[in-house]
Amino acid sequence: MKKLVVVMMQLVAFGLASFAQSAKQKAEQMASEFNKEKLKTKEKNGVVTKKDVKVDARPDVLQDASGYSATYELEGLDQYFTLDNSSGSWKGVFSGNKDGKTSTAATLKNIRIQDGLLTATLIDKDGKEKPFEAVFIIRSGDGYEARGIGFTQELLLANGWKFDKAFFKRQEL
Repeated sequence: MKKLVVVMMQLVAFGLASFAQSAKQKAEQMASEFNKEKLKTKEKNGVVTKKDVKVDARPDVLQDASGYSATYELEGLDQYFTLDNSSGSWKGVFSGNKDGKTSTAATLKNIRIQDGLLTATLIDKDGKEKPFEAVFIIRSGDGYEARGIGFTQELLLANGWKFDKAFFKRQEL
């Protein structure tokens, strides 16, 4: 009987492990949500111009995670995500400028980075905590390439806007 229980526990453990996604698989899946493809059509003076727009996104996997330390911007909205590892432990802050003032919308704690996937606990400005995941991405298409970080879960930004998907582009030094 004991053997049967042990065998059953091993099978359950194996089954659960096979359902769990690795960090690499999760990063690839999340990055793919930032791919896009569309056909733009424009007509001017009876001439129709068509243009295919294709943006590919793939995980940005660095060997040394400290290379992700940077400020990332949600372009055009004056919203920022700063990720810092200068003190030896990770700190993450979502902030923005509203009415000429900089305010913090949320912070991250317990930050872990593996295979381009960032996992942490998000603490909003009201002190509520929830799990947070994001992926470091390289987006490319039509002659450009941009590095940044993307997330696909709800976040209230400093300007009061709520996003459930956003790409913050890494600011160049």
